[in-house]
Amino acid sequence: MELRERIEKANYEYHVLDTPTIADEAYDALMRELQELEAKHPELVMPDSPTQRVGAPASNRFAPVEHARPMLSLANAFDETELRAFDQRVRKGLGREDVGYVCELKIDGLAINLTYEDGKFVQGATRGDGFVGEDVTANLRTIKSIPLTFREKVPGRVDVRGEVYLPTASFEATNRERAERGEPLFANPRNAAAGAVRQLDPSATSKRNLAMWSYSAAGLDVKSQHELLERLRELGVRTNPHWKPAKDVDEVLAFIAAWRDKRHDLDYGTDGVVVKVDRIEDQERLGFVSRSPKWAIAFKFPAEQATTTVEDIKVYVGRTGVFTPVAWLAPVIVGGTTVRRATLHNLDEVRRLDVRVGDRVVIQRAGDVIPEVVRVEHEARSKDQTYPEFAMPERCPECGGAVEHAEGEVAYRCANPECPAKTGQRIGHFVGRGGFDIEGMGWSLITQLQERGIVTNPADVFFITKEQLLELDRFAEKSATNIYDRIQKARRRPLGRMLNALGMPHVGETTADDLAHWLAERLPKDATFADVLGILRQATADELQAIDGVGEVVARGISEYFARPEEQRFLERLAEAELRPVPPAPRTVASGPFAGKTVVFTGTLERRSREEAEALVRSLGGKTTSSVSAKTDLLVAGPNAGSKLAKAHQLGVKVVDEATFDAMLR
Repeated sequence: MELRERIEKANYEYHVLDTPTIADEAYDALMRELQELEAKHPELVMPDSPTQRVGAPASNRFAPVEHARPMLSLANAFDETELRAFDQRVRKGLGREDVGYVCELKIDGLAINLTYEDGKFVQGATRGDGFVGEDVTANLRTIKSIPLTFREKVPGRVDVRGEVYLPTASFEATNRERAERGEPLFANPRNAAAGAVRQLDPSATSKRNLAMWSYSAAGLDVKSQHELLERLRELGVRTNPHWKPAKDVDEVLAFIAAWRDKRHDLDYGTDGVVVKVDRIEDQERLGFVSRSPKWAIAFKFPAEQATTTVEDIKVYVGRTGVFTPVAWLAPVIVGGTTVRRATLHNLDEVRRLDVRVGDRVVIQRAGDVIPEVVRVEHEARSKDQTYPEFAMPERCPECGGAVEHAEGEVAYRCANPECPAKTGQRIGHFVGRGGFDIEGMGWSLITQLQERGIVTNPADVFFITKEQLLELDRFAEKSATNIYDRIQKARRRPLGRMLNALGMPHVGETTADDLAHWLAERLPKDATFADVLGILRQATADELQAIDGVGEVVARGISEYFARPEEQRFLERLAEAELRPVPPAPRTVASGPFAGKTVVFTGTLERRSREEAEALVRSLGGKTTSSVSAKTDLLVAGPNAGSKLAKAHQLGVKVVDEATFDAMLR
């Protein structure tokens, strides 16, 4: 109808063209008119109506979505030499010199796939592992720059891909709100966008001011990437305006040079430039290698540096009680973001850098995300000023408890099992996404539960009553019911996630999954988590070390964890919580260059994150662990490799650099 068309036209002009023709007040009046009309005549409500962008809350779990085509990752280039090598490979693969490219800004967001049937939006999914994502259709409907219908009818199926992102101003506002509530800040806009897209209540997603840029599609009749971008825009799909065709690699490098500084003037984050072979026919001829296209590459901007002053060094207490020194800095802009804190990792790193309060330091955002101190300008120290050497506190800064420091270990820890900072962080891990995944249990709620004595250890979460929730600040009947229901649903979770939630030393998601497969062979049918705990309490370190992926240090850590007196109340409480783990499916024998091999990464990876590298190994039949042992088949060592490299040489484990690892992938 005419009213809907006027609103969609306004959405298109505002969110796609960025040239609104009506005032915000006029737009709001049109929306109110449509809402009132549909309220009086429900039979007129259509799924693609602008009013349906905020729907009913989604279910507690997101359904899996298998992508029609895999959502592949891109290989990275970090300098001109690597980009020219990519160009050379392309020209050699095509057998000619004249190859055109398209340059697009690489958006710091969450990759998604939008499915349209006959021009109507029917499903939206996250990238997931590249093959299977999560169905977040209801949430994506709330993003106004995602069209619910194309501007002209396109028969059949079209899959549009792009990045959902959080504008810089919205990202900063979100972090300010989280800081006021005492919640941990998002490290970058991508994390914030991902969290918003995975909200269980679509109305919560709609409040985050998310937006989307699209960069590819399947199902449209086009002959080149630049035609594709133009066609998407014609259909009302938002594409980033800052793209440019390039006739050769020199023009590509000129585009990159121009945007290295200009990117800071944008109202969204970009950490590089994506370079694609323009002609679709050429893309198809070049094909793919591993899980990356041969016809595209992501040029990553180098981490930007800035100089500032250390105003203080404070200690942060983590969920395992480990102390992490953090430099409090005079505010400085790095990569377009104001930085006030930088991690110093541990006391050994503080000593290596010799960083002290009052020092001038050079900082950078590693991977354009995490601020870190690169070096100290010792020559800038004033002769008239004292620079006291940093020392770890003798008592816990949060609770005043005793400090533990085992000989030979880097870590300093709070020894108090009831330390509120330690317990709060541990509860957050327990209910977080890698654990029991209880949506809505953020830091403000955890703090209230601790302050009122309702939750003193993580297991107490499963004994919270709705009446107790109703007594909390800002909790009414609906919000209390929602949290209570989500807690009940969390009693049934995958076994690996339940194990990861315990917070055992040296046990992350990968090791927890290995443990889950080992336990699945020993558990009775319809086992409870109490059965799981019973087996683990009886297991010796030697038995645990026999598990694929579990080394000597990890096995000893698990065994000691279940013997600790301070853990017994938590474990007993957990055994009473009537949890029903979902056992993992039996593993099948995979094929690939790493089939049956155990791989460890150490040092700094320059071409991808460690998580991406580990995922690649697992997708190609291998296993990854965090420690080197006699069972390790391969160590991939980047710059700044430490004790793992020395141990690999001692044990005779094969060691390769990242370039050799890439060659093995091919």
